[in-house]
Amino acid sequence: MQITASLVNELRQKTGVGMMQCKKALVETDGDMDKAIELLRKQGAAVAAKRADKAAKEGRVYLVETANAAAAFELSCETEPVSNNDDFVALANMAVKAVETQAISSVEDLKNAVVDGVKIADRLADVLVKIQENIDFRKFGEIKKTDNSVFGVYSHMKGKIGVITQLAFEGSADEAALKQAAKDIAMQAAAFAPVALNDASVPAETIEKEREIARAQIELQAQQTGKATKPEFVERQLDGRVAKVLKEIVLEDQEFFMSEKNPKKLSVKDYLQQVVAKDLGLTSLKVVNFIRFERGN
Repeated sequence: MQITASLVNELRQKTGVGMMQCKKALVETDGDMDKAIELLRKQGAAVAAKRADKAAKEGRVYLVETANAAAAFELSCETEPVSNNDDFVALANMAVKAVETQAISSVEDLKNAVVDGVKIADRLADVLVKIQENIDFRKFGEIKKTDNSVFGVYSHMKGKIGVITQLAFEGSADEAALKQAAKDIAMQAAAFAPVALNDASVPAETIEKEREIARAQIELQAQQTGKATKPEFVERQLDGRVAKVLKEIVLEDQEFFMSEKNPKKLSVKDYLQQVVAKDLGLTSLKVVNFIRFERGN
């Protein structure tokens, strides 16, 4: 079958793949459009497999807020210029539309979603063939909206870090003021990288690791000074040192970083309750959930 320019262009329009690759696919499939599309997508899978070991440390974290939820996902790539590529951006926008309009709860759901008649996984395969980089959806997280709660959404350095916070409140207050407070806490999380919301949600292995580090430091200090420490004193020191670390890695215990709003150097938890809630006339205001994604991590 003769492979005409119009046939090649039709395949290009359907897949977004370059003209030469489209022509080659049509030649290999004897001009069968459906088989040519399938072949290009198989090549996309082959590209993904071939480059799976290539570090994909670039890309962007995207944040989506709807009436019922707020979600974050990462679309990764190998090099920074690709994250600005039109095809990369179009793929990301497809995913954003899926999150806005469909029930998405995982990366797998996102890839299987169909937007404007096109499956995102198929569009990803097309982009892989065209760009020849390790591109993939890495992470997905979602927080459901609840009564008397508000979201704070903050993107740092063009999507290098994306944070969603959820504040719960009791009483009545201006929504814009509440959302600003939630965004302030999102900025806090972006800057200080908490690993947990509160002490109870810190993974047990994290606490154990910190105790091991503290114990090693205490033992080294004892060796250097030649002074043995009683076991009960060691335990007290361990508790104190771990408590200090927790204040650094637990969001509600971190010192709220905006000094002009927090001259008393209150923790996030106390700042929200004692300052913001009081100013807004609320009975209670606290952070109840957050997502923090950093590209490449």
